[in-house]
Amino acid sequence: MNEEKRTRRSEPITRRTAKNGTVSYEFRADVGVKPDGSRDRRRFTYRTLTEARKEYRRITTEVTSGSYVGRSRVTVAEHVEAWLAGKRDIRPNTLRNYTDAAKPIVRELGGLELQKLTKAHIDKFLGGLTRRDGRPYSADSARLVLAVLRQVTKDAHRQGIIARDPAEFVEPPKAKRRTSEDLDVWTREEANLFRKHAAEDRLAACWLLTLCGLRRSEVLGLRWKDVDLDAGTITVAQGRVEVTATFIDTAEPKTARGYRTLPISGEITEALRALRVAQSAERVEMGGGYVETGLVSVEADGTATLPRTYSDRFRRLAASAGVPAITLRNVRHTSVSVMLDAGIPPTVVAAWHGHDPRMTVSVYGRTYDDSLKSAGAALFGTSA
Repeated sequence: MNEEKRTRRSEPITRRTAKNGTVSYEFRADVGVKPDGSRDRRRFTYRTLTEARKEYRRITTEVTSGSYVGRSRVTVAEHVEAWLAGKRDIRPNTLRNYTDAAKPIVRELGGLELQKLTKAHIDKFLGGLTRRDGRPYSADSARLVLAVLRQVTKDAHRQGIIARDPAEFVEPPKAKRRTSEDLDVWTREEANLFRKHAAEDRLAACWLLTLCGLRRSEVLGLRWKDVDLDAGTITVAQGRVEVTATFIDTAEPKTARGYRTLPISGEITEALRALRVAQSAERVEMGGGYVETGLVSVEADGTATLPRTYSDRFRRLAASAGVPAITLRNVRHTSVSVMLDAGIPPTVVAAWHGHDPRMTVSVYGRTYDDSLKSAGAALFGTSA
């Protein structure tokens, strides 16, 4: 390659001609400091003088402002994979949710180089977001996908892979504000119908706790050492969540609000006593084959009840009770609805369910044990 004169004295751009006659333009620029402290001086080559001048101005300006990033061919898919691999200190169930939310990102944007990803790409992606079966994503699901993408691009920006975060100013899909009317919940009469029907079930005590608004994970994570039958209380101290078909994760509540001690009614207390007696008989019948877990919700051989098994049994019980088919999550919504309809203050309802109340405690005051007892009694119209 032959070197010719610089294009202008004021610019360090050199015109070069290859043996085959191809012309190119190059310049060298300091782009920072190497890890060993020496200058990081790089060469840049372009096919046209116009492009070389444009890039020279851009690179020197970005180096001066501290926003320069070197050329990278890392794709969106590659950085998503790296970002997920770095999530070592989160719950397995949360990691699964992140992984699921990242799937459409990888599928639709994965082949694009991260440095070429733009806000326009993301807007178009969100506008056409559909599942593999063609169904559109709900606004809530699309917002989760965007939240994951934002974390991925923010991480890339923080690492210096991209100069600007293209997802920073993307407007999230607007979700319709949900009200109690949008939820499939039972009336108090339907909840009581299920309650009476489930009273004959082996896990009647667990169904009562479900009707009281405990999460499925909280019911299945409840241990006998968390139950004080004499005091009439239970303490929610851990949950069991199905991460995959073969892996159940047991962990403490995510927040301090989730860890709570709740007063239970006489009906629940007696149901728990009956369940403990039944388990003692099953332990004797099984002999050495009985599995000791310390959990309240177990099978006849002592093994822990699986989350999906609990959900399947709930659906069958609801069907045989003749009440509308709703999810366990909506049974929890039913509990919230019934308490609010009974005039229980929102702060107390939030404390019972381990929620973050919309209004601060400073407005409503602290929650008292008597109020919690009233909240539990409101579910079935019984005295605490």
